[in-house]
Parts: sequence; structure tokens; C-alpha cells
Amino acid sequence: MKGQSGFEFFIAFSFLILFLFVSLAVYEQERRSSELFLSKMDAQQVALEFARAVNKVHQCGDGCSYKIYLKEGYALAVYGRVLEARGNSQLGEAPLVTERVEVSATPGKFVEVRNVNGVVEIHDV
Repeated sequence: MKGQSGFEFFIAFSFLILFLFVSLAVYEQERRSSELFLSKMDAQQVALEFARAVNKVHQCGDGCSYKIYLKEGYALAVYGRVLEARGNSQLGEAPLVTERVEVSATPGKFVEVRNVNGVVEIHDV
């Protein structure tokens, strides 16, 4: 009887260890997935904030300006009527009301979004 209970304990303990390893693997996969999702949402948020600023300044007219902070590690680019924010290996996109946008902004600094004769410029302050 003594050997029997030791064997049963070994089987139960093995299942518990297996359950632990499977749980850790699932947890790690879900953690990576959520970090990737949050990174994508952060890039999308940056793109939306800048697109909103560009659209408002464009609609306001010549001479209007707006100051906004460009997060460290993000780069802005404009392709047609789409503003892209790239950072943390992710891409966020947002629509623009104009194609006439020029970007020369440094990440990690405040930048100015200014309407100059119908051209929206995004540059360092």
C-alpha cells in the first residue's frame, strides 16, 4: 500500500507540473499579444491626434497654428490624404482633409502645426 500511494502522488504531481507549464505558456502568449495590441493602439492614437490637429488647422485657415507633443520614438509621414505614425514597430493611420502637408518633426519634442497659405506644416517649435 505504501508504494501505491507514492505512485499516485507522482502521477498527480506530474499533472500539476504539466498544468503549471501549460498555464505559463498560455500566459506568456497572451501577455505578448496584449503588448502588441497596446503598442498598435498607441501608434493609432498618435496618428489620430496629429490628423485631428492638421485637419483643424487646415479648416481654420491661413495663420492658424497648434502646438502638440510628438512622443519619443514616433515618426510622422503623409501619403496623399493619410497621416502615418510609425513607432515601436507599429503603424497608425488617420485620414486628412488635405494633401498639402509638409512634415519635419523631431520625436520627443513639441511641434507646431501651422497653416501657411493653405499648406499645413508640421515642424519643431
